[in-house]
Amino acid sequence: MIPFQTLLAENAPFLGTFVQSAAPEFLEASAYAGFRFVAIDLEHTYYGVEKMAELIRAGEAAGLSMLARVPALDAVWIKKSLDFGAAGVIVPNIDTPEQAAQAVALCKFTPEGIRGACPGVRANRYGAGGSEYYAEANRRTAVIPLVESSEGAANFEKILRTPGITAVFLGPVDLSVAMGLKGNVNAPEVRSALLTMVEQANRAGIPVGALGLDPAFVRELFSRGLNFLAYGIDTILMYQKCCEIQQAVFGRSAQ
Repeated sequence: MIPFQTLLAENAPFLGTFVQSAAPEFLEASAYAGFRFVAIDLEHTYYGVEKMAELIRAGEAAGLSMLARVPALDAVWIKKSLDFGAAGVIVPNIDTPEQAAQAVALCKFTPEGIRGACPGVRANRYGAGGSEYYAEANRRTAVIPLVESSEGAANFEKILRTPGITAVFLGPVDLSVAMGLKGNVNAPEVRSALLTMVEQANRAGIPVGALGLDPAFVRELFSRGLNFLAYGIDTILMYQKCCEIQQAVFGRSAQ
């Protein structure tokens, strides 16, 4: 397992992406292209923990830090993701500091939390990690609240003060929908809210990441203090590349 904190400790901006297609080949290709992490999207895909385990293995072998974006603030999903060896979890729909604190508790073993323990899981190398595994897991597991609503943005500074969080992640698509902008992540209101939260995270000393698809705005986010970014989703990236090829060959897109 490649700890996500190792990437953050380099103190240099880095890229990753979300994966929905469950293709290990894409993970390998993204690593060869210089991406540093992948978040397995368990919220919006058809597959579950069995496929997630395969993807974690493939990503680790390619040198990626593998995160799981769990479907919800849910003890079972968080536990299974971490037991299978995810370096950490991105927990969606965090609107309050109380929810952020619950996410931390579900990711940490006693005395720091309430995560269920089993010595034979993959994360403990099927028992080879011994009794030191529990304290080590508490140190290495990345807990990343995903803030993607107007309520979350309003409570953002309080969320940042939650003990035990590793970083925060910003979701512009859901935020735009919550603001009545129907997924328009380029709307000035959305961009302004994202930049404000990046500044708030910087002041609090908490690493901050986001989803992005516009290279120009991504560069602006990094220039304003963003620490890491998930550039798109594998399915979108494949679609965009196909459109580029269609345009290059025929001078037109398919639409």
